[in-house]
Amino acid sequence: MSALNEYMVPGLIKNAPSPCLSLYQKTHRTFPENRQDTLRYTNLLSTLQRSLAQKYPAREIQTLLEPYLQLADDEDFWTHALDGLAVFGAPGFFHAYRFQGSPRELAIAADSFHTKPLLRVMQSSRRFHILSLSRTTAAMFEADQYSIDALQLPSDFPATLEQALGSELSHPEITLASFGPAAGGGVRRHGHSSRRDEEEIDTEKFFRQVDSAVSRMFSNTSGMPLMLAALPEHQGLFRKISKNERLIKEAMTTDPQHLSEEQLKKRAWEAMAPVHAARISREGELCAAALASGTGTDDPETAAVAAAEGRIAVLLLRSDALLPGKLDPATGEVTFAPLDNPGVDDLLDDIGSLVMEKGGRVLVLSDEEMPSITGLAAAYRF
Repeated sequence: MSALNEYMVPGLIKNAPSPCLSLYQKTHRTFPENRQDTLRYTNLLSTLQRSLAQKYPAREIQTLLEPYLQLADDEDFWTHALDGLAVFGAPGFFHAYRFQGSPRELAIAADSFHTKPLLRVMQSSRRFHILSLSRTTAAMFEADQYSIDALQLPSDFPATLEQALGSELSHPEITLASFGPAAGGGVRRHGHSSRRDEEEIDTEKFFRQVDSAVSRMFSNTSGMPLMLAALPEHQGLFRKISKNERLIKEAMTTDPQHLSEEQLKKRAWEAMAPVHAARISREGELCAAALASGTGTDDPETAAVAAAEGRIAVLLLRSDALLPGKLDPATGEVTFAPLDNPGVDDLLDDIGSLVMEKGGRVLVLSDEEMPSITGLAAAYRF
């Protein structure tokens, strides 16, 4: 699945050849809790193998599962686990994601990737980036309500003023001035250009490079909101020159270098929580009003047809709901079938993928946040 808007899963290929394998599991960051992670992973692989065996010969299954088995033996990968793992495979394709948040453990072989759990983790209504910025340094974090992680910066990211400007770093220049009548032999005085002026020039150059790098390397690929943590004077300058469409007005107006990661997360969430709550409330109210007025639906089969026709503007999906079946993306026709059958995925997930491909907005919410009990709620465009 490849989303065409901000709710995307980078790295997944569109229209991957069948079968598409999707595996989700909880993982642990520390010993001894992480000792059982590879065992649970192996058990989930057994689930995939049993499902595939209903339709595919052993040789094809072995080829499909080989990269999964190699990952199981990668000690470095498991040593650096986060809270959750998603692994996607198809003929000629393999991609693994480590992420914050613990998913429901699941292993599915179907005609498309099962992305709903990962979308909930990645969607900008839940997660966000923090740019920690001072006059001489820049760092990136990814955070949510519960955790924060310092992001590894690419080698060409301008993490320091010196790295960004190099030989272009300004230095005060000595100037000469003569005073008094020339005939009488003027008095020469040595002086320096304003150190503050030079610093302001360097700071603006640095901020411009940081803004460009953050947009290119993080914001444009993730779609996550970007919160700026910086002193008030740096807030003003950075916002004046920034071209990052993900930069939000909510901010931490403090020197981030004086905050621990835990303090940074706490301060950031205090600013973000009202934004997330308001957004979920708006989308929920929109879908609830659509249901009441007949301009929306909470029926999966009706929603599937509307999704195929490109008529859904907003779709809400319940995070823990599963509706096994197959969806014809051309007509929206659904066929219900057991989930362990190869080629069968979660219909709610497939409807969400189709809505995104047609340009609609999709949010994956908790049971308490949903305006319906069927697992989905949709508002039509027309």
